[in-house]
Formats: sequence, C-alpha cells, structure tokens
Amino acid sequence: MVTTTKKLITETWVTATWNEYLENIKHPNCEKAKGYYHNGKYRIEMTPVSNEHSQDHSIINHAIYLYATLKGIPLTGKDNWGERNLRWQNFIFALFK
Repeated sequence: MVTTTKKLITETWVTATWNEYLENIKHPNCEKAKGYYHNGKYRIEMTPVSNEHSQDHSIINHAIYLYATLKGIPLTGKDNWGERNLRWQNFIFALFK
C-alpha cells in the first residue's frame, strides 16, 4: 500500500471548501494549531508553545504594565485574549503613538 503525505500549508489564507478545511485541520501536525475558516478560505496557525515563547510573552506584559503605571493609564490583564474589534485595535495603537 502506498501512502502519500500532503504538505500542510500554514500561516497563510488558502482558498478551499469547508470539507477540505476539516480534512487539513485533522492533520497530525495540527494537534496544537489554531484554525480559522471564513468566506471560502481557511488559515492554520501553528502556535508557538515553548519556554522561550512564554518568557518573551512575560517580558512584553511586564513592559506594558510598567509603561501604563508610569503614565497613569488604568490597565487590566487579559492573557491570550483575541479581540478582533477595530475599536480596540485603534485604542491600543493610540497608546503607543
């Protein structure tokens, strides 16, 4: 029996049907991946999970908290939060202008 392995395309939007997306998201390498499907396109993101990534993430959070404290900006912490609202993106970008 011949088994072919299909190369998994990640980190970009790919035009495909819903069934093709479901087939690809079941790929063994996608066990910890995040997948999105919208308007006939899908995207699979391989999440960085490692000790080094968590250290980088922590340093960034601490720097933001220090900046907000020094500037008197009230702040709440939301770790791994994914708000896709443009209003929030504009607010965050305005803080660092």
